[in-house]
Amino acid sequence: MTETLSRERLVEEKKKIALLSVLLNLFLSVLKIVIGFVSGSASLIADGVHSLADLAAAMSVFAGIVIANMKSESFPYGLYKVENLISLASAFAIFFAGYEIARDVLFENEIKHITNLPLALSAVIITIVATFLFSRWERKKGEELNSPSLIADAEHVKTDMLSSIVVLVGILGNYFGYPWIEKLAVLIIVVLIFHAGWEITVEALKVLLDATVDKETLEEIEGIIRKNPFVEEVKNLTGRSSGSYKFIEAEIVLRTKDFEKAHEVVHSIEEEVKKRVPFIERILIHFEPPEEREKVYALLVDREGNLCVEPKRCEKAILLKASKKGVEELKVIEIVEEFGERRGVAAEFIERLAEEKVDCVVVGKLFFGRGALYAMAFYGMEFAEVKGDLDTAKRLIGEKNGELCRSVYSILGKG
Repeated sequence: MTETLSRERLVEEKKKIALLSVLLNLFLSVLKIVIGFVSGSASLIADGVHSLADLAAAMSVFAGIVIANMKSESFPYGLYKVENLISLASAFAIFFAGYEIARDVLFENEIKHITNLPLALSAVIITIVATFLFSRWERKKGEELNSPSLIADAEHVKTDMLSSIVVLVGILGNYFGYPWIEKLAVLIIVVLIFHAGWEITVEALKVLLDATVDKETLEEIEGIIRKNPFVEEVKNLTGRSSGSYKFIEAEIVLRTKDFEKAHEVVHSIEEEVKKRVPFIERILIHFEPPEEREKVYALLVDREGNLCVEPKRCEKAILLKASKKGVEELKVIEIVEEFGERRGVAAEFIERLAEEKVDCVVVGKLFFGRGALYAMAFYGMEFAEVKGDLDTAKRLIGEKNGELCRSVYSILGKG
């Protein structure tokens, strides 16, 4: 329910911003056309007509946001890509705007005479300030809301600002007798306009053609999945964008053969990903049971190098990996907080071992309380009691491997 309300607020925020863009472009169109006629500025009138094109684009963005969040039986995955279609249309509008500016200014030989310079300049300055501030704000909000259509509209509004700068340069250049300044400025701005249009086109086409989600997002999601103690391997991870939202698919191997436990783990991972990564519409995880692999042992050792028989004497855990090739030492984990010093220390340490994918905990004598034992059971760990030192444990692991350990449920009375 919380996510639904959040989605509704997101859509309302987008619609509000798009509507403001419509009103801004309507205001600027009327302002430039009226003052263009009053001041005798043909370039200002032309720029006002250009703003009408911006108005049409802004209205299409507004319509696109409304349509994009509708679902039906025919479109069960939603119409999110309408936003990308709108942004693609906006990109073509930007290209057309660049063409218009190039045609009207670069290839126009007629020098326009202005009858009311202060009035014309005031309209241009209002346009420049308004479009600059609004385009920056709309782009920022578009990035926050992950809305490609709002980002595209912000770029479109910026082209209106750039064309107004061209008008300003043209007016001043003609006024002071340097018309070539206008042509140079137009040339630079047209290049910038086409560059912005090209970037929007590429991003829209990537989504429409189901290109993968950006590398940074996939790496973040993979990190979240791997951090779960039950995840043994991430075999495949991919995704696609659709409008503001992302659809993710993953294939993983879980360290459990319990079907209910596997579903519980997958659900937990999905919730964690949606919580930490914004705009995930759906994450689909395919899980497989673990294959036969090398077993990881955690040997709890005291200061003398013997396997622990008392909780307070444990100093470190030595992690070993046993395979057909032999026994290999992986790493050493220091026991910072003494077992029994406070309630829950041992269970927390078991969770730490679970992060290291430990299968079996080896001690001289099992001293864990029920809290730690339940933690071991939860993470699917077994235990082994081996009297002697570290070398003795390594030898037995090499000889017996999987036969050395027992289920924790035998101690808890459930197996």
